[in-house]
Amino acid sequence: MSGGGTAVLPDGQAPQLRADDAPLPLGAMLLVGTGILAISTLAFFRVSLLPSIGDSLSLSPSELGVLTTVFGIGRLAADVPVGRLTGVVVPARLFAASGVVMGAGGFLLAAAGGWPAAYGAAALLGIASSISNTTGMTFFSGGPAARRGRTLAIYSASLLVGQALGPMLGGLIASVSSWRWAAAAAGGGGLAVAAAFVARGRTVGGAARPATGGGNASAVELPPIPTAERVVLYGVSFAMFFTLAAMPQTLVPIIGDRRLGLGAATIGLALGFGGACRLAGAVGGGILSDRVSRKAALVPGLAAVAAGAGLLAVRGGAWVWVAAIALMSVGSYGISVAATMMADRTHAHHVGRRFGQFRFVGDAGVIVGPVFAGVLFTYAGPTVAVLAVAALPAATAVASALVLTETIGLSR
Repeated sequence: MSGGGTAVLPDGQAPQLRADDAPLPLGAMLLVGTGILAISTLAFFRVSLLPSIGDSLSLSPSELGVLTTVFGIGRLAADVPVGRLTGVVVPARLFAASGVVMGAGGFLLAAAGGWPAAYGAAALLGIASSISNTTGMTFFSGGPAARRGRTLAIYSASLLVGQALGPMLGGLIASVSSWRWAAAAAGGGGLAVAAAFVARGRTVGGAARPATGGGNASAVELPPIPTAERVVLYGVSFAMFFTLAAMPQTLVPIIGDRRLGLGAATIGLALGFGGACRLAGAVGGGILSDRVSRKAALVPGLAAVAAGAGLLAVRGGAWVWVAAIALMSVGSYGISVAATMMADRTHAHHVGRRFGQFRFVGDAGVIVGPVFAGVLFTYAGPTVAVLAVAALPAATAVASALVLTETIGLSR
C-alpha cells in the first residue's frame, strides 16, 4: 500500500512524517533495561511457588490458573493508561511507581491467608509488571530504525530473562525458607527498585518514547497498517502471551511437580535455564530481524513456541520437559519482532499508545490462557491441554507467513 496523501491511519490520524531517531543514550538503556529485568524477575517469583501456594491455601490446578489470570487482569487494566502516560511522564517516575506497586503485591502475597488476598496480590503484581513492560517497550522502540530490532531485543531479553530468573530465585529462596519468605523478598525487591529510580532516575530524561527529532531530511511518510496485518500482529501478541502464561507460568510447574515429582527449587532451576535460552533467542532474533527480514525472524519463533508446547504431550522424563522449556524459551523473542514491525509503521508520537493496545491484546491472552489450560488439564488431562495450547502459536505462524509484509526500510 502506498503512502498517498489522502490515506488515513487506523487510529484516525492523517499520515505524518517520521525521521530516524537519535541513538538511545547508553546509560539510559542500562538503567531501563535493568529496571525491566528486576521487575520481571520479582513478578515471576510466584511461578515456581504455585504448587506450594496451592497446597498451603487449598487451591486446585484450575484455581491456580485463575491466580495467573488475575495477574493478567492487573496488567490488562494498566496497559492502555500506561501507554498514554509514556508520552508525558519520564520513565524514572513510571519505574518508581512500578516498584512501589510490586512491593505492595509481594508483601500482600506473603501474608495471604486465603484466595482473596492471593488474588489481590496477583492483581497488584500484574499492574507493576504492566507499568514496567509498557514503559520499557516504548522506550526501546526509540532507536534508529536500522537497529530497532536489536534495541527491542534488549527489551525482550530483559523481560523474558527476568521471567525465567524469577521462578529460579523464588524457588531457591522457598527451598531454604518458605514460599511466604520468597514472596516477601519480591516485595522488598520492588521497594529497592523504586528507591533506585528515585536516586538515579535523572539519567533517563524526557518522555519514555522520545519524539522524533534531529531534522533528518530522510523522513518518509508512513502508510497505514492494513487491517488484516494489524489483526495478525495483535494476534501474535495474544498467541505468545497466551502460550507463555498457560505453559511456563502455569502447566510446566504443575507437570514438573505432579508428573515428575520435582521440587520448587528444581522447577525454578529448569525455568532459569529457559532464561539463558530466551537470551540466546532474543539476541539471535533481533539480529536476524534487522539484517535479514522481520518475517524470517518472526515465523520460526512462533513455530518453536508451538513445538515446545506440543512436546509436553510426550510422556517422557525430565529431559523432555526441559527440552520443551528450551524450545518455548528460544522462540519467545517473537514478541519483540512483532512489536518491531508495528513500530516500523507507527509515528513516534503514537507508538506508546499503539504499544499499550498491543500489550492489552497480549495480556488478554494472559487472562484466557491459564484458565483455558488449567480447566483442560483438570478435566481432559495434560495431553489434551498442551496440544490445544500449542495449536494457537502454530496457527499464528501460518497466518504471519501468509499475511504480513516485510517492514524493513519503511521508516528509514
